[in-house]
Amino acid sequence: MKVLFFIYYNGDNMELDYENISKDSLIIDIRHPEDYKLYHLKNSINIQRIKLMKNPKKYLNNKINYIICDKGFVSISCVKILNALGYNCMSVKGGIDAIKNM
Repeated sequence: MKVLFFIYYNGDNMELDYENISKDSLIIDIRHPEDYKLYHLKNSINIQRIKLMKNPKKYLNNKINYIICDKGFVSISCVKILNALGYNCMSVKGGIDAIKNM
């Protein structure tokens, strides 16, 4: 029997523009490894979304954890769940696509 649950997080703003993130901050890129290889931020690591969501304690720290995807939609959904679980996460607004167009 599968159990479904819904986590609702109605906290503060969960998105931040890339230019407002400290350049020494770690960014977790949750895209597919092939997409990461084509283009990524030098201060990012690639952890696929499924791995991150299965074991967030392994990858997240006590500081703000910045999460990025292609356009920002998947990362914001991950951030909502992770914040509801007690982590401190922010989505990079607009994702990689917004940064490439800067």
